[in-house]
Amino acid sequence: MQIEGTHKQEARKPQRGPAPPTPPTTRWMLARAGEGRLEPLCVRAGLWKVLPVFSFEEEAQMFLHLGGYEESGWRARESCTGELVSVLLGPCTDVEGVALDPLPQMLEDGTIGLVEVGRRRFVGQLLHRG
Repeated sequence: MQIEGTHKQEARKPQRGPAPPTPPTTRWMLARAGEGRLEPLCVRAGLWKVLPVFSFEEEAQMFLHLGGYEESGWRARESCTGELVSVLLGPCTDVEGVALDPLPQMLEDGTIGLVEVGRRRFVGQLLHRG
């Protein structure tokens, strides 16, 4: 009888899985050198303008290659929290959102909204984490 009661109590204990992955401390954006300043790549997603941001350099490179942006001088650029906040509050104030790890095809087929977060929310998350 005691064995059965112990078994029931153990079954009620919440199961703990692995901890969720920690978000990257740096991100990658696409940019080129403009007239003495950084020019971030912002793309059109329907009526909205979004800033693609990537978790890994390889994802950013793939976006550049598949989207045909390499020929225009765009490059993947490692960006810290401060730089992303500065870009979104400075030259990209007209950006409506940030697309996280998008594929270029998402611009064409209209699915970019699946990976987009609002500009203000993204900045808030960066500042909260930093």
